[in-house]
Amino acid sequence: MAKEKMSSVDTAWLHMDSTHNLMMIVGVMTFDTPINVARLKTLLEGRLLAYPRFRQYVTDDGMTAHWVDDEHFDLDAHLKRVRLPGAGGERELQAMVADLASERLDKGKPLWQMHLIENYLGGSALITRIHHCIADGIALIGVLLNMTDEDPNAPDTPRALPTPKSKIKKFTKAGGGGGLMASLGPIGEQLQANLGPLLQAFAPVAGVAQQAFDQLGPLKAPIESAIESAVEEGARIGNTVVAKYHRWVDDPTEAVDTAKLVAGFAQELAYLATMPNDTVTRLKGKPGTVKCVAWSDPIRLDRVKDVGYVLGCSVNDVLLASVAGAVRSYLVARGETVAPDALLRAFVPVNLRPKGKEYKLGNQFGLVALELPIGEANPVARVFEVRRRMTALKTGYQAAVSMALLGVVGYLPKAVQSQALGLFSDKGTAVMTNVPGPSRPLYLAGSKIVQNMFWVPQSGNVGVGVSILSYAGGVQFGLITDRKLCPDPEAIIGQFEPEFDKLITSLMWCEKGHVGADARAFDAMFATAHTEIGVADPPPAPRRSARKRAVRATAKR
Repeated sequence: MAKEKMSSVDTAWLHMDSTHNLMMIVGVMTFDTPINVARLKTLLEGRLLAYPRFRQYVTDDGMTAHWVDDEHFDLDAHLKRVRLPGAGGERELQAMVADLASERLDKGKPLWQMHLIENYLGGSALITRIHHCIADGIALIGVLLNMTDEDPNAPDTPRALPTPKSKIKKFTKAGGGGGLMASLGPIGEQLQANLGPLLQAFAPVAGVAQQAFDQLGPLKAPIESAIESAVEEGARIGNTVVAKYHRWVDDPTEAVDTAKLVAGFAQELAYLATMPNDTVTRLKGKPGTVKCVAWSDPIRLDRVKDVGYVLGCSVNDVLLASVAGAVRSYLVARGETVAPDALLRAFVPVNLRPKGKEYKLGNQFGLVALELPIGEANPVARVFEVRRRMTALKTGYQAAVSMALLGVVGYLPKAVQSQALGLFSDKGTAVMTNVPGPSRPLYLAGSKIVQNMFWVPQSGNVGVGVSILSYAGGVQFGLITDRKLCPDPEAIIGQFEPEFDKLITSLMWCEKGHVGADARAFDAMFATAHTEIGVADPPPAPRRSARKRAVRATAKR
């Protein structure tokens, strides 16, 4: 039997399974017509199983895990045909997704499974569960979309995996030691020469990072021990760094800029180790074992782009601000007092794959901690605050640091891994993904995909997962929660579009000087607007002249 050692980062995800949070990526596709089962099996065999991982199971001794070819692989064990109870509508589908999100995959088989729902609203639905150790969300979206076509009449022909040749040189570790710099070969020597004098200037920053590391207490020793045994992994990460910053290879004189990189890494490490918990709300706490799922109707993407254009913000800023507003509205409706400085920390995956390697399985992403301003009642101010925080994260190294930490944690015993990962998961409330999908409708086995959603798993004591996915001109919001902490995710989902509509309304009010209104005044204005406009009718879009004045007014903030 072929046997392959699992990477340390993937091993960390394998070991993160717990009774209240299973490390599965859960996806849902809905279709307007029933799927032809024979065609679906043909596509799975020719396009999904082309990836060896989907034919391999995992062996694990608690320290090291391996991929092993399944000589008795049976597709029927992974594709289940089921029917929804009752009316076979959205509520029944959401209940089935929640049940499956709470059910472990069989570790004696390859860690994935699909459930084909054959009676969903006159068409079909496909629920997919894939363990995170196989790949991250970015890679898996690519894998699943690789099974689709833009033409409903396209043949179900197999597709070979892309194997582009990298233009980045791979350096092997030089003899006689030298650690990570030596593993980078000639470029490492250049870095060593340039960084020597400059690193002394960053000694105070490194000292802060060391102090933060010391706060890990009993976990410090095993992590240090793991680092010593991770030289081989360090060389691999070093190659990734070279791939990401390939300008060093083309022009070694620019390697001096790495001094700033080292300082940035030290600062991010210090922040991650010392960052305080986010605001305590009913969404934060120790999860149970039962999940709840809900999703919204799509919002037109062009509307979101128009608002972003007026405010000078990205589509991402507008959507994340709407998420913050929806959570705020949910908490207020349930009697919670949301302070103006209240923050909800969401861990957001950031893709770290080199360009052209999006197809490659495994986990190649880092996490950044985005603090959503749920205490800000003014929708315009909320968008600007989200933009400010996102800009800071984009210019930092938090994602790369978190990925490196996962690589180190993957070498630890399973029990110590849980302790180490718990240090960070307790500091946040949600995991959030925002993935741009295809702009045109796609077809699977000849059936049109109407909706496309997926959720990444939550780890530790995080009990909320938010998914934002654009597809075919719309933006789809999805929410998965722990029933103990949030038994009614549909109540949050139901606030996404109203919060977006509030933002459009507020753009008109900018010209009347209401940009800086406090929370109570702003909520009162919206209550008045709902009375005047009517809840069923969305606010009108601002006129061109109003848009211009809104731009001038908001630019002053």
